[in-house]
Amino acid sequence: MATNDGREYYVYQYLTEDNIPYYIGKGKDNRINCGHKVELPPTERRVIVKDNLTNEEAKEFEKELITKYGRKIDGGILDNIKINQWACFAGWKHSEEAKQAISEKNKGKKRTAEHKANYSKPKTSEHAEKIRQANLGRPYDAERSAKISATLKGRKLSPETIAKREATKRLKRMTKAEYNGNE
Repeated sequence: MATNDGREYYVYQYLTEDNIPYYIGKGKDNRINCGHKVELPPTERRVIVKDNLTNEEAKEFEKELITKYGRKIDGGILDNIKINQWACFAGWKHSEEAKQAISEKNKGKKRTAEHKANYSKPKTSEHAEKIRQANLGRPYDAERSAKISATLKGRKLSPETIAKREATKRLKRMTKAEYNGNE
Protein backbone atom coordinates (compact mmCIF):
# COMPACT_ATOMS: atom_id res chain seq x y z
CA MET A 1 0.00 0.00 0.00
CA ALA A 2 2.93 2.37 0.63
CA THR A 3 4.08 4.44 -2.31
CA ASN A 4 6.76 7.03 -2.83
CA ASP A 5 4.34 9.91 -3.38
CA GLY A 6 3.13 10.05 0.26
CA ARG A 7 -0.12 8.20 -0.50
CA GLU A 8 0.49 5.50 2.08
CA TYR A 9 -2.40 6.27 4.45
CA TYR A 10 -5.85 4.73 4.70
CA VAL A 11 -9.05 5.13 6.70
CA TYR A 12 -10.51 2.04 8.31
CA GLN A 13 -13.49 1.01 10.38
CA TYR A 14 -14.22 -1.73 12.89
CA LEU A 15 -17.62 -3.37 12.45
CA THR A 16 -20.00 -5.03 14.90
CA GLU A 17 -21.40 -8.50 14.18
CA ASP A 18 -24.28 -6.67 12.46
CA ASN A 19 -21.82 -4.87 10.14
CA ILE A 20 -22.39 -1.51 11.84
CA PRO A 21 -19.26 0.61 12.31
CA TYR A 22 -18.27 1.20 15.93
CA TYR A 23 -14.81 2.73 15.41
CA ILE A 24 -13.23 4.81 12.63
CA GLY A 25 -9.47 5.27 12.36
CA LYS A 26 -6.67 6.49 10.13
CA GLY A 27 -3.45 4.64 9.64
CA LYS A 28 -0.68 3.31 7.52
CA ASP A 29 1.18 0.03 7.42
CA ASN A 30 -0.40 -2.35 9.98
CA ARG A 31 -2.30 0.19 12.13
CA ILE A 32 -5.68 -1.46 11.47
CA ASN A 33 -4.45 -4.55 13.35
CA CYS A 34 -2.87 -2.78 16.33
CA GLY A 35 -4.38 -2.46 19.79
CA HIS A 36 -6.68 0.45 20.56
CA LYS A 37 -8.71 1.64 23.50
CA VAL A 38 -11.66 -0.13 21.83
CA GLU A 39 -12.03 -3.86 21.39
CA LEU A 40 -10.23 -5.20 18.33
CA PRO A 41 -12.74 -7.16 16.21
CA PRO A 42 -11.97 -10.34 14.28
CA THR A 43 -9.97 -9.75 11.10
CA GLU A 44 -13.01 -10.07 8.80
CA ARG A 45 -14.65 -7.11 10.59
CA ARG A 46 -11.66 -4.76 10.15
CA VAL A 47 -12.35 -2.91 6.90
CA ILE A 48 -10.26 -0.40 4.98
CA VAL A 49 -12.81 2.11 3.72
CA LYS A 50 -10.47 4.17 1.54
CA ASP A 51 -6.75 3.86 0.85
CA ASN A 52 -4.00 5.46 -1.23
CA LEU A 53 -4.44 8.74 0.67
CA THR A 54 -2.01 11.40 1.84
CA ASN A 55 -1.86 12.05 5.57
CA GLU A 56 -4.00 15.20 5.19
CA GLU A 57 -6.59 13.44 3.01
CA ALA A 58 -6.81 10.57 5.50
CA LYS A 59 -7.27 12.99 8.43
CA GLU A 60 -10.05 14.79 6.59
CA PHE A 61 -11.85 11.61 5.50
CA GLU A 62 -11.58 10.12 9.02
CA LYS A 63 -13.15 13.31 10.41
CA GLU A 64 -15.95 13.18 7.81
CA LEU A 65 -16.87 9.61 8.72
CA ILE A 66 -16.75 10.25 12.47
CA THR A 67 -18.96 13.30 11.97
CA LYS A 68 -21.33 11.30 9.74
CA TYR A 69 -21.85 8.42 12.20
CA GLY A 70 -21.37 10.48 15.38
CA ARG A 71 -19.58 9.55 18.57
CA LYS A 72 -21.52 7.83 21.38
CA ILE A 73 -20.64 10.74 23.67
CA ASP A 74 -22.51 12.97 21.21
CA GLY A 75 -25.45 10.58 20.69
CA GLY A 76 -23.95 8.71 17.73
CA ILE A 77 -22.84 5.08 17.29
CA LEU A 78 -19.02 5.27 17.37
CA ASP A 79 -16.78 4.48 20.33
CA ASN A 80 -14.29 7.12 19.12
CA ILE A 81 -13.40 9.55 21.90
CA LYS A 82 -12.05 12.28 19.65
CA ILE A 83 -13.17 13.49 16.26
CA ASN A 84 -9.55 12.93 15.32
CA GLN A 85 -6.31 12.86 17.24
CA TRP A 86 -5.62 16.50 16.38
CA ALA A 87 -8.93 17.88 17.62
CA CYS A 88 -8.06 17.43 21.26
CA PHE A 89 -5.16 16.18 23.36
CA ALA A 90 -4.17 15.88 27.02
CA GLY A 91 -3.88 19.28 28.63
CA TRP A 92 -5.86 20.91 25.83
CA LYS A 93 -7.96 23.88 26.90
CA HIS A 94 -10.80 25.72 25.19
CA SER A 95 -10.08 29.26 24.07
CA GLU A 96 -12.05 32.05 25.73
CA GLU A 97 -14.10 32.42 22.53
CA ALA A 98 -14.94 28.71 22.54
CA LYS A 99 -15.90 28.85 26.22
CA GLN A 100 -18.21 31.77 25.50
CA ALA A 101 -19.82 29.94 22.55
CA ILE A 102 -20.40 26.82 24.69
CA SER A 103 -21.88 28.96 27.44
CA GLU A 104 -24.25 30.68 25.00
CA LYS A 105 -25.43 27.37 23.55
CA ASN A 106 -26.10 25.94 27.01
CA LYS A 107 -28.08 28.96 28.21
CA GLY A 108 -31.77 28.23 28.56
CA LYS A 109 -31.35 24.45 28.39
CA LYS A 110 -33.58 22.71 30.88
CA ARG A 111 -32.13 19.65 32.56
CA THR A 112 -34.74 17.14 33.73
CA ALA A 113 -34.56 15.61 37.20
CA GLU A 114 -33.61 12.32 35.52
CA HIS A 115 -30.79 14.04 33.63
CA LYS A 116 -29.51 15.67 36.83
CA ALA A 117 -29.70 12.32 38.64
CA ASN A 118 -27.29 10.88 36.08
CA TYR A 119 -24.62 13.32 37.25
CA SER A 120 -24.35 11.57 40.59
CA LYS A 121 -24.85 7.97 39.42
CA PRO A 122 -22.08 5.63 40.49
CA LYS A 123 -19.52 4.90 37.83
CA THR A 124 -18.99 1.41 36.43
CA SER A 125 -15.74 -0.23 37.45
CA GLU A 126 -14.47 0.25 33.87
CA HIS A 127 -15.29 3.97 33.97
CA ALA A 128 -13.60 4.37 37.35
CA GLU A 129 -10.51 2.55 36.06
CA LYS A 130 -10.33 4.81 32.97
CA ILE A 131 -10.44 7.87 35.22
CA ARG A 132 -7.78 6.36 37.50
CA GLN A 133 -5.51 5.59 34.52
CA ALA A 134 -5.96 9.11 33.14
CA ASN A 135 -4.91 10.63 36.46
CA LEU A 136 -1.91 8.36 37.13
CA GLY A 137 1.23 10.43 37.21
CA ARG A 138 -0.70 13.69 37.08
CA PRO A 139 1.17 16.20 39.23
CA TYR A 140 -0.56 17.74 42.22
CA ASP A 141 -0.03 21.46 41.97
CA ALA A 142 -1.14 23.74 44.79
CA GLU A 143 -4.39 24.68 43.04
CA ARG A 144 -5.42 21.04 42.49
CA SER A 145 -4.53 20.10 46.07
CA ALA A 146 -6.59 23.03 47.40
CA LYS A 147 -9.61 21.98 45.32
CA ILE A 148 -9.40 18.38 46.58
CA SER A 149 -8.99 19.59 50.15
CA ALA A 150 -12.00 21.91 49.88
CA THR A 151 -14.13 19.11 48.46
CA LEU A 152 -13.25 16.72 51.29
CA LYS A 153 -13.62 19.20 54.16
CA GLY A 154 -16.63 18.53 56.35
CA ARG A 155 -17.29 15.12 54.83
CA LYS A 156 -18.52 12.58 57.39
CA LEU A 157 -16.95 9.15 57.09
CA SER A 158 -19.00 6.01 57.62
CA PRO A 159 -17.98 3.65 60.46
CA GLU A 160 -16.99 1.08 57.80
CA THR A 161 -14.64 3.56 56.11
CA ILE A 162 -13.07 4.51 59.44
CA ALA A 163 -12.56 0.82 60.29
CA LYS A 164 -10.96 0.15 56.89
CA ARG A 165 -8.58 3.09 57.30
CA GLU A 166 -7.57 1.94 60.78
CA ALA A 167 -6.93 -1.60 59.52
CA THR A 168 -4.77 -0.23 56.71
CA LYS A 169 -2.78 1.89 59.16
CA ARG A 170 -2.21 -1.17 61.39
CA LEU A 171 -1.00 -3.20 58.40
CA LYS A 172 1.41 -0.45 57.37
CA ARG A 173 2.88 -0.38 60.89
CA MET A 174 3.43 -4.15 60.96
CA THR A 175 6.79 -5.58 60.07
CA LYS A 176 6.92 -8.14 57.29
CA ALA A 177 7.37 -10.97 59.82
CA GLU A 178 4.33 -9.90 61.82
CA TYR A 179 2.28 -9.70 58.63
CA ASN A 180 3.25 -13.25 57.65
CA GLY A 181 2.57 -14.53 61.19
CA ASN A 182 6.22 -15.42 61.91
CA GLU A 183 6.72 -13.34 65.07
